[in-house]
Amino acid sequence: MRSFIFVCLLGFVLPSFAQQATTSITPLSDRLVSYTIKAELNPDTKTIKGTQRLTWRNPDSVPVDELQFHLYLNAFKDDKSTFMKESGGVHRGNSASSENPWGGIDISSMRLADDEGDLRPNLPVGSGLDLTDSIEFIHPDDDNADDQTVFLVKLPRSVAPGETLALDFVFESRLPEIIARTGWEIADSGEPFFFVGQWFPKIAVLEIPGQRYVPKDAPKGEWNAHQFHANSEFYADFGTYDVTLDVPESYEVGASGIKVEESIQNGIKTLRYKADDVIDFAWTASPDFLEYTQQWRHVFIRALIQPAHKGQAQRHIDAAIVALERYDEWIGEYPYTTLTVVDGIGDSNGMEYPTLITAGTTYGLPTWARVLELVTIHEFGHQYFMGLLASNEFEEAWLDEGMNSYIESRIVDDAYGRGSVIELGHFKIGDIAAQRLGYVKQKPSKGALITKSWEYTMGDYGKASYAKPATVMNTLERYWGWDMQQKFLKAYYAQWRFKHPSTRDLQDVAEQVSGEDLDWFFDQFVYGTAVVDYAIDSISNTKKEDDSYSSRVRIWRKYDGIFPVSIRLTFADGSVQDQSWDGQDEWKDIRVAGPSRLVEAFIDPEFDVLVDINRLNNRKVVADLASNQFARQVQFRSITFYQKLFFVLSGLF
Repeated sequence: MRSFIFVCLLGFVLPSFAQQATTSITPLSDRLVSYTIKAELNPDTKTIKGTQRLTWRNPDSVPVDELQFHLYLNAFKDDKSTFMKESGGVHRGNSASSENPWGGIDISSMRLADDEGDLRPNLPVGSGLDLTDSIEFIHPDDDNADDQTVFLVKLPRSVAPGETLALDFVFESRLPEIIARTGWEIADSGEPFFFVGQWFPKIAVLEIPGQRYVPKDAPKGEWNAHQFHANSEFYADFGTYDVTLDVPESYEVGASGIKVEESIQNGIKTLRYKADDVIDFAWTASPDFLEYTQQWRHVFIRALIQPAHKGQAQRHIDAAIVALERYDEWIGEYPYTTLTVVDGIGDSNGMEYPTLITAGTTYGLPTWARVLELVTIHEFGHQYFMGLLASNEFEEAWLDEGMNSYIESRIVDDAYGRGSVIELGHFKIGDIAAQRLGYVKQKPSKGALITKSWEYTMGDYGKASYAKPATVMNTLERYWGWDMQQKFLKAYYAQWRFKHPSTRDLQDVAEQVSGEDLDWFFDQFVYGTAVVDYAIDSISNTKKEDDSYSSRVRIWRKYDGIFPVSIRLTFADGSVQDQSWDGQDEWKDIRVAGPSRLVEAFIDPEFDVLVDINRLNNRKVVADLASNQFARQVQFRSITFYQKLFFVLSGLF
């Protein structure tokens, strides 16, 4: 540990604190922040009393005189928060049912640390060190003065470039009834279940010149701190966590990082966890959990399962291994040594935190319905796109949710086959198909991927952050092949893990790897709202005097989207001819001459352009083969019907 350096500020001493000892031999990230937290869960009052020492290093080249923080739990403080106003108190179909569902964070003390040791909240506060009364709630995204999810503090004196300050907090978190990711629920056993996410005062990200969209020639960095919205998630810097938790002795606990100590005294279980090179720390506690474990290479997998679902415990672990194996092969190594999969309750499920995910299931879920596997694989994928790459989920949700949904669809279909999501006899639905359906059937012309999460209109956030980018990336893969796509994904991960990439950075990597200018692709399908739909308008044949034929196919580009496609022409003698078209013109005539008449034209017969919103108009046959055309249309429409059915049913799990 390096020596402490002290900086004189307005007559008092502000120590420069070295980062704490870590569980990694070599730091993987810049570790701008460090949290040492001691917390006590009271299951009766559903509160957590905590003390926290936060150290933060100024990454800018100029002094910083203001800090900004998140208090995410204040989204559940009352019905006046921005989250509650936007959501109406309902999230993913979940709403509170108790008489007192509210939560929040109260800070009773915030001060600049005046000692070199651990947090000692009972010491007298030195002159000028107390910042509690300087807390000022701000609302950078809207005019809601009642929202208290972001606050700033003006410092008595600036923090110099490269210097580290320490802040000591005393706080109490009141956990809400779970309607969105975090809080408490009463299990079927009558016992309380807790999932504790975004539960402590958390410093925002200071983006410095040249980082993401801050101009390189900007005079100083900018705080990126957004309120907690109904459609948004989180953004934080990499750092280290040393967290000590006190819970009732009978409770089983799962948490981010590695458990390094455990003891029991007077009915209280004390657990200490360390997590390095991560952007967050979350935990869960319940007296009902059943624990199942398995080792995969360097990763210790732990599943915490509700008793009613114990028969599905291995399914969670197997799905996690499927994800670990393919991410390792396709993207890059998982650098952590633990992974905890939680079978949560209510809307705690389907959520991700560093080394800790919630997947959930339902009683009696049949093996032919792989919703459990899909969710487990999806939430694990966030370890990469949310956790290791740590893009800004407020402003560019698609870089996390969308890229993750793309890889999820590839993994699920690769691991489980054509009926990867539902496989009931001959009725089979895959994940790639389901993702495409979620895009093409939900107003595909609305919602650019590059949109701040809270600026999407109702329904567009889910489509534009999950289904559409998955479909766009699957189309890019088919455009240039899996080998190129894999090189791109590996390079993106290698260059940008632990560095907060932007959409621009992702495109730069794709262009570097492929050697191709991809503005045409990103401008249409990432920055824009282009819609692709190519249709065969007509087929005509003219018989010549020598009994040969002159044939014409008329193709219609129905919307503004442009994508290169192939056209397969089939003739009466069984011969086939493939042609390529750049897709530019609104109308395209293809003329061919030969000994046999043209009987069928098929745009994109290999189904490479998944962003084409209507496959039913891609094929046309001549009039005397109309019965075949009708049969094919019936087949397409049947598939569409069943995919719609799956789309509705999947929302029930």
